[in-house]
Amino acid sequence: MVHGSYNSHAPSRRLSRLTIDARPLPRLRPSRPELAFATCLLVWTALARAEGLPLRLERALGEGHGQPAEQGAAYVRADRVSGEIEERLTLEGSAEIRRGGTVLRGDRITFTVATDEIEAAGNVRVYRDGVAVFGPSLALRIDARTGAMPEAGFTYAPHGGRGTARRIEFLEGDRLRLEDAVYTTCAPGDDSWWISARRLTLDRDGELGVANGASVHFQGVPILASPYFQFPLGDRRRSGLLTPSVGINSKLGVEAIVPYYWDIAPNYDATISPRVMSKRGVLIGTEFRYLERNFSGTVEYDLVPYDRVTETSRSYVSLRHAYDNAGGLTGGVDYSRVSDDKVPADYARTIAGSSRLVLPQEAFVRYAQRYWSALARFDQNQTLQDPTDPVVKPHERVPQLALTARAPRIAGIDAGVMVDATQFDHPTLDTGTRFIVNPTLAYPVRAPGYFLVSRLQWLGAWYDLDDPRRTDQRPSRTLPMASVDGGLVFERQAGWFGEAAVQTLEPRLFYAYVPYRDQVDLPVFDTAEADFNFTQLFRENRYSGFDRVSDANQLTAALVGRILDPASGAERLRGAIGQRFYFTSPRVTLPGGTAGSGSESDLLLELRGVIARAWIADLYVQHSTLENKLVRAATALRWQPKPGSVMGLAYRYKLDEIEQVDLAAQWPIAERWYGVGRANYSIRDKQWVELLAGFEYRDDCWALRIVGQSFVTIGEGRTTSLLFQLQLNGVASIGTGLLDQLRRSIPGYQPIDPRQTEFRRYEDYE
Repeated sequence: MVHGSYNSHAPSRRLSRLTIDARPLPRLRPSRPELAFATCLLVWTALARAEGLPLRLERALGEGHGQPAEQGAAYVRADRVSGEIEERLTLEGSAEIRRGGTVLRGDRITFTVATDEIEAAGNVRVYRDGVAVFGPSLALRIDARTGAMPEAGFTYAPHGGRGTARRIEFLEGDRLRLEDAVYTTCAPGDDSWWISARRLTLDRDGELGVANGASVHFQGVPILASPYFQFPLGDRRRSGLLTPSVGINSKLGVEAIVPYYWDIAPNYDATISPRVMSKRGVLIGTEFRYLERNFSGTVEYDLVPYDRVTETSRSYVSLRHAYDNAGGLTGGVDYSRVSDDKVPADYARTIAGSSRLVLPQEAFVRYAQRYWSALARFDQNQTLQDPTDPVVKPHERVPQLALTARAPRIAGIDAGVMVDATQFDHPTLDTGTRFIVNPTLAYPVRAPGYFLVSRLQWLGAWYDLDDPRRTDQRPSRTLPMASVDGGLVFERQAGWFGEAAVQTLEPRLFYAYVPYRDQVDLPVFDTAEADFNFTQLFRENRYSGFDRVSDANQLTAALVGRILDPASGAERLRGAIGQRFYFTSPRVTLPGGTAGSGSESDLLLELRGVIARAWIADLYVQHSTLENKLVRAATALRWQPKPGSVMGLAYRYKLDEIEQVDLAAQWPIAERWYGVGRANYSIRDKQWVELLAGFEYRDDCWALRIVGQSFVTIGEGRTTSLLFQLQLNGVASIGTGLLDQLRRSIPGYQPIDPRQTEFRRYEDYE
């Protein structure tokens, strides 16, 4: 075996330019460096055969120790080396040339100076950066960077891909052209799917692939074909067609979407998605995105020129814009509008999308500094009315101006003030202006084992109403508010399923006093009774907004216990119990409401986290101790013993409003087969709110999902659809966005993706 190396810093660089991307080898010239090179071959051979050759041990295979690829040496190895330096060099028997991470191997490699060509024959293999091309022979013109390999095969280690081509041509500019190419990521011997192309051109510098006459074959059957399409070879964005999707929907019929991505500029792009629906017609969906240094946003516009069912033109428009100059000035726009109330229900693919009833139309500007901030906001909306359950349109703020300021830690006291002036508008309800002033003083005392926070507030509200029929068009209300919040924190080291943990016990008391003020004459612009939960237990006012302030003389008592991870502080399990006790019954109500009675609130119970190995619980219970009945409950129990296996049971109840049972699961039913499903039943309404059932199949290089879904829409309508997705490992997914739907419907769902090839730089090193 003869070894040799040639350093490209020498005046002649004949062998220093060989790379997999067909960069040229400079022409050999008769000069002394060639003689030196031949001498080096002989010396290297002698040294390699000598015993005790001193080598320095490299502790790790690292980068950056050698010379750059364009400057490093070319290393030659073969059983026999022969030829004339000025004319021809022949390597025979396990011939190999290495340079800059590129490897060329063959039974025989010949370099001809006159024609500037390398010819390799017999088990030829070219390797670089995880890409290997192999075939019976290779002809390469070095300076022109052109050549060809007939009947070639290739592998791509980073994606686990492989393929064949009748002919691979090496073109100028680091490009490859493959004739009659076939590609797959399946293992050798597995032809579950493949992509074939009459001609495939790969531009590695431009990171672009172009296929002519391409088709996708699955289980031997062509399922998708295109005369021309482009695809990226790297992270660089490219304009072109995206993966199409197909589905069946009871309201839309058979539908197909073929998105086109337009890479306008590095910070601008657009997606145009024609959606053909057999029952409705054509929906043209567009999305434009922009990103600048200080602002970004998205504009969406969907248009159905002619809906065959309604015989009208229908549309949806959305604008989301955010601004931030990093100097304290921020702003944003969130605007949505539809042509008619039923657009979301008719065209949405999910129950969440179909149930949108209020579309925001707001804009704001905020300027914030360390201790103060100012806000200006315009807030309108489009309310979609359900004929069976009309929604009251919220008041619109046109505009709202607010100023907040704080002065922390002045003699241990935190001081703050909020000033708000808002003009409210509504087509049928009270309209007018409201002015709010809310100064606060707080004295916090905190230590590792306890905390105590005393707080004083004064809240003033003044109105200027537009209704001349009111006896008092300028009502007002002022009142003080006081509270004391204190708690203890006990903790100890404990074990949790064989692992170290920290257990805490945290008793807490909260006292609030607010005097009674008659507020019957005040309008209700943005106020509602707040949801009763553990957060609300520790607030002075049981109403949200400023139009009602509940009188209070009450004490809240709660006990919280936690299991914490001692390393990260993450909460593994949390349990809590709390209740509010009234020394005087609250008298302030909303219009149509009744005053409170009794000396205590409902009892709250909460348990959340891992209760046993693979068991996760989420329990919330609101129980009336006065009437001894359940007011609200939300319970969920999930068992997840291993990836891809989860079962969940949930129950939701709200007195006189909701009672639902929800069962969801993802579970293996046979080797490689998984079942998925969800059943949400309303006991109160005696109907299925949502039904979802299907299966998933995972192979080594592909996965298939087929799911049927039915859900209730507004107006007592129902949408039924059939969704499917074929995922080809390392290439693309064909079908609808089914993964997002399964994640929303099945808590704990995990995709059963085909095995991904994790490529490490030296894993497939030649």
